[in-house]
Amino acid sequence: MSESSTQGQIPEASYQDPGLVEYRDNPLICALPPVMPLAQLVSGLQLKPRYDEQELNLDGRLRVHAIARLLHSFFQPLGHHLQLEAKISLLIRQGYLGRNPANGSLYAHLQNGFQRVMTEDLEARAFEGVVSTANSLSLFGCSGCGKSRTLERILGMYPQAIYHPDHGVTQLTYLKVDCPIDGDLDELCLSFFNQVDKVLYTDYSRSHGRKKLGTKRLLASMCQVANLHALGVLIIDEVQNLNEARSGGAEKMHNFFVSLVNTIGVPVIQVGTHRARKFFQRTFRAARRVSGMGSLFWDRLPRDKQWSKLMKRLWQYQWLRNARPLDDELETTMYDLTQGVMDIVVKLFVLAQIRAIATGDECITSALLRKVYEDELKPVHPMLAALRSNRPELIAQYDDLQMPEIETRMLAMAASVQEKLPETKAAPRVKDDKAKRLLDLLNQMEIPEDIAIPMADEILSSHPDLPLAALVHKVTAYMSGTKPEQPKASRVKRAEWKSLPQEDLRRIHVSGPESQAYRRLKDQGMVFDLGSLWGEAG
Repeated sequence: MSESSTQGQIPEASYQDPGLVEYRDNPLICALPPVMPLAQLVSGLQLKPRYDEQELNLDGRLRVHAIARLLHSFFQPLGHHLQLEAKISLLIRQGYLGRNPANGSLYAHLQNGFQRVMTEDLEARAFEGVVSTANSLSLFGCSGCGKSRTLERILGMYPQAIYHPDHGVTQLTYLKVDCPIDGDLDELCLSFFNQVDKVLYTDYSRSHGRKKLGTKRLLASMCQVANLHALGVLIIDEVQNLNEARSGGAEKMHNFFVSLVNTIGVPVIQVGTHRARKFFQRTFRAARRVSGMGSLFWDRLPRDKQWSKLMKRLWQYQWLRNARPLDDELETTMYDLTQGVMDIVVKLFVLAQIRAIATGDECITSALLRKVYEDELKPVHPMLAALRSNRPELIAQYDDLQMPEIETRMLAMAASVQEKLPETKAAPRVKDDKAKRLLDLLNQMEIPEDIAIPMADEILSSHPDLPLAALVHKVTAYMSGTKPEQPKASRVKRAEWKSLPQEDLRRIHVSGPESQAYRRLKDQGMVFDLGSLWGEAG
């Protein structure tokens, strides 16, 4: 896709004062969001699932959908998350100091890059004295500790692409690629071009990413494209894959990372498990290379004040009718079972809620947590047992253990959630138009989409021939947790209606002129006003 055709799809730069003199005249920095105060940063990183107590009235199958929000919509920033954000913020901005389109330093890098492509030599240069202000950072941690999720939240606070019309630059703030399983540099380059194309709507995979060009040409082209789009930081994930690299492959990959930072001027973050940390620190030279801005080592969460704060926040999101408050016993059990591995904490909490609905107890207890742990999380038992032992040699054996597939377990458990509903015959397929109109009405009633869609499907399947107004009545009864009762034939004579209870429809009907019966029923709240809804959905 041409440069002109992508400009309409990428936001144009909006410049603001970054607060520091050295940043002020650099459009690549001024186009970034400002460095946030701590309270604003915590609020920006935090992710809360939608929660409405009214949803407790929904049947169990629908509540399973609501509980699933926790898997993708819960993030509580802790101290080590804020530390990582501060380092990334500094890494990106400092890296741009030596690549400023306003003073020509970016174009000097590009001229050197062109020379490298022509000579297929990363050390070649057209101009001497071109300065790199880039640095590197390494993040190592056990599986499930939240490395990828935290990076996703932090990087999500930046626009990934920004167009600068005055400088003819389409800035790429960050890019993340996975380290090839065998340390193949060609594959790294191809993956890089692929990711750039996805973000910028370019075609570098075709023009620059052909293996027949050779490794040296691919590497030089990758570096040139990185500077052409003023790449703020390149994240290389899964660097423990270098353990599987063929002889010499890992060292070549290390050398390339160092060249990216020191020569090309692009900051690099390397992310991997503790196994990668050991591999990188095998020699002093390798350790020094990856510690430009320090190395962060994340482990399981300790049981401290931050753990308690996290559990209190998470425990608020229960879709159980007999929810039990968090106490020391439950908190202790959660830590013992999960060992503070964040991914397992959330998955155990989700599966426990589904099991509580399936059993009908609608309450999480320590016994239930242990039962779910034994039944559903068997793949991680060895790793967690090693963590409980605090023996490094055992923990090292399970460093890269795959986390359990939560979706598979949820489907199996959701199938066991049985509602005591009358059996109905299979209904004919409802016209799409009626389904769409019903969904529009549910949206107007502010029912969340993840609840509205299965609710509409179930009601339409059970009552395909009912008019839309009657279906809405079914929905309101559904949301209140009651079932509309069938009217019973009255044997009270009309002459005796005035002696019936005040809320009886027959008494309301005869308590005034016949022509005003509708008004009296409406005043008593017996008529559901759909007027505003029909106007938008009809």
